[in-house]
Amino acid sequence: HAIAPHTLSQQSRNSTQKRKFALLLLLLFLLVVVFGGFIVFTSTTTTNTIGDKNGLFVTELEHQEDERRTTTLTIKKKRKAKERQYDENVAKEHVPISKKGGDFDPNEYFIHCNRSKTEEDGAASLGVEKSSGFSSNSKDASSSSMLYQYDARKDVKHIVNAIHEATLNKDPFKSAYFCDILPEDLYDDMNAYFPPAYALMKDQRANAGQVGRKDADKRYKCSAFDILKLRDEKKWGKVLRAKKVWERATKALYSPSVKLALFMKFKISKKPASRDFRVQSDAGGFSIGTHPDNRKKILTFQLYLPQDANEESSVYTYGTCLHTPEQHKLRDKIDGSAPCEKKMAFVANTAYAFPVTRSSFHSVEKVVGKSKGARKTIMLNWYTHVMDGAQSMGGGLLSLLAG
Repeated sequence: HAIAPHTLSQQSRNSTQKRKFALLLLLLFLLVVVFGGFIVFTSTTTTNTIGDKNGLFVTELEHQEDERRTTTLTIKKKRKAKERQYDENVAKEHVPISKKGGDFDPNEYFIHCNRSKTEEDGAASLGVEKSSGFSSNSKDASSSSMLYQYDARKDVKHIVNAIHEATLNKDPFKSAYFCDILPEDLYDDMNAYFPPAYALMKDQRANAGQVGRKDADKRYKCSAFDILKLRDEKKWGKVLRAKKVWERATKALYSPSVKLALFMKFKISKKPASRDFRVQSDAGGFSIGTHPDNRKKILTFQLYLPQDANEESSVYTYGTCLHTPEQHKLRDKIDGSAPCEKKMAFVANTAYAFPVTRSSFHSVEKVVGKSKGARKTIMLNWYTHVMDGAQSMGGGLLSLLAG
């Protein structure tokens, strides 16, 4: 039978469309294969490149996970008080806004120790050997006959050398900052046998009505000489050991050589009529506004004893602020606070001193809550007059005294 021409034309068009469709599918398949191979090749190359750069054959995901794990461990670990040192990079975060700007150096604001060696090396450079402390042979830890070994002359030599080595600062007024001021074992013992909170009395001077003393009643203190009178072990189990430690401390810090070194440091010619040795604990909420100190004072000396419970940031927040007369004039009329011109770093076994003048303005910023630990310090003062209670402050320790 003959096929109509229009039927042949229709079949030819259908056959052509099928071939085009098949060709299109083939092209799509080839594209998928080529593109997929390119992705796999790129991914492999990137992984190898990361591995080559870091010297480790790890994927980028594993590398990022390691970084997160390292960061987490760093944040969780809290250094003990004696391990905390001044860090220039961290210090930048605690510089007041008024001081920031441009290339401001935080070392121009914070007064601190420039430690190029470990604390062990620092102690060795001062010629002090670690050969003191309570005898391990003592059978009865509470016995008054237990041995407490130390060399008083070496203690004094260590302190005097630390005073001589300190730089004399003149901005905003004359002062000095002492590094590793005490032999390490003496510092540790004073911290370990620091009087319990209930043995300290509240600072009654806070009721004087002065500007900036509203929160000063959160300071608790006693005299080191009161500790030497204690006898009752039932109220403080460490009392007998504590007496030996604080007897050593008073012998060292009250020695004529230490007083002479400090007075020579500042070229002080006045002769003191009395002195005191305060053991202080500033509770949460304590602060004291700018003030020059009692005019009957000749010299103020304060030693820092940071606690493990303190925040690591206390290195930059618990230190003493120094002020210019202009800053003092512009102080807050309620709490007495004012911007700091300079600030002492609150670091273990450091201290500062300054001669008291009409313009020796200084302050302490507010101490954080109880959970962050108290601000513990030792303060020595020399006076031109005989001061009441200069040797003994009584009060808080009276309940612990025997007889």
